[in-house]
Parts: sequence; C-alpha cells; structure tokens
Amino acid sequence: MSHQGKVCIITGATDGIGKEVALNLAKMGFTLGLVGRNAKKISATESEIKATADNENITFFNADLSSMDQVRQLALEIQAKYNRIDVLLNNAGAYFTDYGKTDEGFENTFALNHLSYFLFTDLLLDTIKVSPQSRIVNVASNAHLNTNLDFENLQGFNGYKGWPAYCKSKLCNVMFTYELARRLEGSGTTANCLHPGFVHTNFGNNNKTSVRMSLTAAKALGAINVKKGAQTSIYLASSAEVDGVSGQYFSKCRPKTSSPQSQVLVDQQRLWSITEQLLN
Repeated sequence: MSHQGKVCIITGATDGIGKEVALNLAKMGFTLGLVGRNAKKISATESEIKATADNENITFFNADLSSMDQVRQLALEIQAKYNRIDVLLNNAGAYFTDYGKTDEGFENTFALNHLSYFLFTDLLLDTIKVSPQSRIVNVASNAHLNTNLDFENLQGFNGYKGWPAYCKSKLCNVMFTYELARRLEGSGTTANCLHPGFVHTNFGNNNKTSVRMSLTAAKALGAINVKKGAQTSIYLASSAEVDGVSGQYFSKCRPKTSSPQSQVLVDQQRLWSITEQLLN
C-alpha cells in the first residue's frame, strides 16, 4: 500500500508515541504536518525525523493545544499549507494532578484531552473529507473503563481529582469518536480510537516530584516501550486492513469492546452538544 503523497497531521509529535508514529509514517513516505508545543523540541525532532527517515516532506507547527485560540490558528495554518488531509491523528494529551484553568476558563485536562480533539477535528473536517478514504484516529486509553461522566460537573470544577479527571477525558475521547463516526457515515472518512498501552514515555512528568517518582516506578515495573506503544496508532493510520472500518475502539491492533458507559448513544450526543456549546 503506497503512502507517497498522503498527508498526515499528528499532534503531540515531539515526544513519546507521537514522535515514534511520525518517524514510522515518514519512512513509509507520508507527508507529515506535526504539531508540538516546545519550540526547541520541534527543531530537534524535525531534523531527526528528516535525517532518519530520509524524508524532507516534514513540517512542524508550534501550538499549545490547551488554548482553543491556538487550536483555531493552527487549523488555519495547516489548511494554508495542505489542500487535503488523509490522516488526522489526535495524540496530544496530558495528566494534571492539580486543578487549574486555561486562560479561556476551561479545566486543563478537559481542555487539552477533549476540547482540542473536538475543535481541531471539526475545523479540519472539510479538508479531511477532500481525501478519499481519509481517517481520523483518536488516542484514548483503557483509563476510560472505570469511570462515567457527570454532565453537571463535566470539567470537575466541583471536587477536582487528577486521575479521575484524566480517566473521564479519555472516556470523552471514546464517546466523541463514536458520535463522530456516526456523523461521517457515507462520507468516505472513518473515525476510530485506541488504547496504546501503558507506555514508558514522559507522560505525567509535568507534575510535582512525588507524582513523577511514582509514575517512574510504575513505568519501570510494567510499561511497554515506545515502539510497542506506537503500533496501534501506526496501524490505524496506515494499514489497508482498516479501510472502511469506523466507529471502533482498538487495542494491540485489534478491535476491543469499550466500556458500557462509552456506548450510551444519548450520552454521546449530549457530550457532543455540550462541547459545541462550550466552544460556541
């Protein structure tokens, strides 16, 4: 399956899974639009991928995706650069132990892990639909399995706890994917989500020392390496096996059953409606 000339946009591409996916897709011949937040990392990663993959068709965009204004500006920059998008991989995300709000008033976890997926996808959708058999891939997590959404306290303003907030944001990813897939039926564009595994990356290192130490210990005991963690994202972005497959949750490159809570149709629709209202 040739990928020469195909355009793939990847968020969170300067580290971990996003960087590993970018490197692999670059070797396959994809033209890549990569998104990162740290300017120094962007420069180093761009040079590394170009040299390692022998692919010059790599462009990095600098944006903090917890800012919806920056997400909107980023979408304009990408649409000015590319007249089609074959794959959008929403990968950027984080875990915040402490409560905080963005400048726009959204809770940090909810803003980065859910709102950015929704808004970025929505803004790029016309460009994605230009490409036949285009794909939207959302990185979720098995963290969604043991939680549900409180629609009266969706952002955790009342009684915020870091890990539950992260789990809820990953549930939002799954529910968003299912509703998106339904809305895309008949368009030729598919939408799927995935669990990458518990991967040894810099995940959680933005938090205080005690949290970083606990996560480092857990990763040392049970985490898989980045190469393994990237496999399902690579598969969903590039494999002919998933041509036309949509509205699925994948783990280890195979469809899996997501939580009962994620499959409630009225809740998927309610989340979509509330998200639209929040983003105006």
